[in-house]
Amino acid sequence: MPSVTNSWDKFLCPETLQSNLISASLFITCFEVLKDSIIDQPKNFFADNWSVDGSMESSEYRAKVLDLDPRKNPLRASLLWLKQNRVIDEADERSFLEIKEHRNQIAHQLPQLITNADKNVELERLIEIQRLVLKIDRWWIMNVELDTQDEIDPSTVVESEIMSGNSIFISMVVGIATGGFSKELLEQLRADIRSGKKPPERESTGS
Repeated sequence: MPSVTNSWDKFLCPETLQSNLISASLFITCFEVLKDSIIDQPKNFFADNWSVDGSMESSEYRAKVLDLDPRKNPLRASLLWLKQNRVIDEADERSFLEIKEHRNQIAHQLPQLITNADKNVELERLIEIQRLVLKIDRWWIMNVELDTQDEIDPSTVVESEIMSGNSIFISMVVGIATGGFSKELLEQLRADIRSGKKPPERESTGS
């Protein structure tokens, strides 16, 4: 049977196996960045106390975010809060759920993905992860961070030019995965570090 033969060929090729394992790792990593962007920012926004592990759940966070979901699931509740505040729309939510489903397939059915000739890690979804991270982070920067600092005049900021730490991280990963890695971006980041300019933190929404 051709499909069985192709599956064995796929699994027994060291280069293909390595590539598939790297693809799976990249996808799961990017998904975690997106999930953190969805959950952490509302939680941090309503936080009134912090520990060494980050922000702690405040009563306001529980009332305004977690209570939106009957099961108090932080991810589901945060999605609902983002949609309620028009950060994302119905299409964005459906896209995220599809990405999440594929992430779970990778995490729980990895042996099938790396041995079955008819199944592969859908790396093209990384572009959608990148879009969602950028959309969410830009909203937070434009509507929250710029309004709570005095160093930058919000009227001078061009939203389409904003790149958060998460966005840069995802862009580099997507570039590596798709072969479109930007050497210029890497050199710029290196130059910034050498000059003493602090690059954006990965978990931050702004620089």
